[in-house]
Amino acid sequence: MKRILQLLGLLLTFMSLSTASAQTSVGLYGGLSMISLSGDSPELTGYSGNGGYSFGLSGEIGITKDIKLMLQPNYSSYGTMIGYDIGEEELKDSLELDVSYYRLPVLAKFEALNDYTYFISGLDFGYLNDAKYTDVNQTIEEKDISDSFQEFDLAAVFGAGVKIPVSYFIASAEVRYSQSLLNLSSNVPEVQFNSLPSRFRFSGFQIIANLSYKF
Repeated sequence: MKRILQLLGLLLTFMSLSTASAQTSVGLYGGLSMISLSGDSPELTGYSGNGGYSFGLSGEIGITKDIKLMLQPNYSSYGTMIGYDIGEEELKDSLELDVSYYRLPVLAKFEALNDYTYFISGLDFGYLNDAKYTDVNQTIEEKDISDSFQEFDLAAVFGAGVKIPVSYFIASAEVRYSQSLLNLSSNVPEVQFNSLPSRFRFSGFQIIANLSYKF
């Protein structure tokens, strides 16, 4: 909760620094993701997406008529299925890995086609909240493996969306692709979860809906 309040304070500070003449908006957003772990998996092990979600605040300020700076403090959860080769044609999903972050995307938004479509690109800063796993049938107690992960993540983000202005509100929907730029393994043998490789990242797509109030 403390980190959520810190992110909220950062967004409010960002909004207060905007000039009165700048195009400014603030709102809420949320979405679904297929961001999952990727890397050189250990022998007889494979990874697949298991879905996730994100929700948070969104603020933007106009830099020029068609370019805006966006900050979107949020909470994000990523799911990964860990499958094992048991001699069948397909890997058998045995474990569910859930990793959550407090994140702060800092994005440039480029508007096009009379402001009804836009493109985004930028960096997404993440701080690890927790990482846990259980078996697919949830017959074992959930176990924390946060020590197997680096605390910080940095991802490159790009995407495109459409928006519909409604009076002072703006509704939008977009698709994003996110790719971690850092190795997220803690590389501490004593605590490393044996189903994780020595080098891994998160990558995948997100579908996001946003509702903002335009000042």
